[in-house]
Amino acid sequence: MDTFKPALWDGSDPAYAPCMGASDGNLYWKAPQRYRKAGYKITSVRLTGKHGDGQDEARAAKCRELTREMVRWHQGEEVRLAPGTWGALFARYKSDTVSPIKDVEPNTRASYLVDLKYWEPVLADSLTSAMTFVEAKTIVRAMQDRGRSPHFIKAKFTMLRMIANYGRALRWPGIDDVCALLGELKLKSPKARTSAPTFAEISAIVTKADEAGDAGFALGVLIQWHLSLRAMDVRGDFFPGEGGINRNQHHWDKGLTWNMIDRAVASLTKTPTKTENSSPDEITWDLTIVPDVRMRLLAVPENRRVGPVIVDRRGMPFDRFSYSKLWRKHRKAAGVPDAVWMMDTRAGAANDAEARGATVIEINKQLNHASIETTKRYIREKSKGVNNVLRMRAERN
Repeated sequence: MDTFKPALWDGSDPAYAPCMGASDGNLYWKAPQRYRKAGYKITSVRLTGKHGDGQDEARAAKCRELTREMVRWHQGEEVRLAPGTWGALFARYKSDTVSPIKDVEPNTRASYLVDLKYWEPVLADSLTSAMTFVEAKTIVRAMQDRGRSPHFIKAKFTMLRMIANYGRALRWPGIDDVCALLGELKLKSPKARTSAPTFAEISAIVTKADEAGDAGFALGVLIQWHLSLRAMDVRGDFFPGEGGINRNQHHWDKGLTWNMIDRAVASLTKTPTKTENSSPDEITWDLTIVPDVRMRLLAVPENRRVGPVIVDRRGMPFDRFSYSKLWRKHRKAAGVPDAVWMMDTRAGAANDAEARGATVIEINKQLNHASIETTKRYIREKSKGVNNVLRMRAERN
């Protein structure tokens, strides 16, 4: 009997690569014998690349995807899609043209699908109308007993509520009661993040990346810091479908390209991806203000200024896995705390701007936030403001 780790379904271990093996120097995903004997037609799939080429986590994700498909086939997908079941509702949420998942950015959609896949082996066979508050609470406690973080639990149940709300729009059997009981769950909210890297920490990471020969990554981190851009808007990612630069039926998109930079390498113009719908205006950054970024861009030979700006040692664009792996590697080498995540670079830039006298409104424009309240959450250094008020009051006495 094949036993797969929970990471097969919940993605908790990005390096978990079930059913992967090597033959004649090549890497393969291979279906276990019992599934082949049962009639599963996909017996093996050759994987691209080799160990240590920076694509290990991407290959692991492919192995998990292939293994999930195999397990679902073996268990009988027709049972999961029986009318009135969670499995059927999950399928509608993923495939309906009017589903809310069709309205979000590809990277957001990918994260939703990861959360949804967590629920498929748990609930797919069950009738939605059969769910009770006791069952939902039992699932929460099981997650807690397994050491799942409040962030993990909240994310998974937020996804389930979103699917249930779509079911309500479809008038799914028994879903009104499910929406009500999910609303009654008191889930512990994850603590607000307090980490925000300093420029000294960013510089240390960039230095280690340069020393290791990862100049493309170093440039990407500097652009994230100085321009307050999300990693997605800098490195891009690979999304399902063909077009442009392709890898395993996925195409690269959303990152910086050389046609966004003028010929003099004096400005960069882009519409940030997360606000394409809510705030679709292009933003133009003056690169002459950030000489350390401009110098690195100018160092790229003119005949290579085409396509993605941020590329790896082979001249290929990054995906989120390989880019994040380099962040962890060079962060460790630089002695920067593990608590500093890549996503914190925007918060670090916001705190740096405030320390230099920028107003919240100016920082809001820098981060391209639709709401001032969102911007305030990015300003994580509270002590400075508190002590400024304390000092002003003391001077008046």
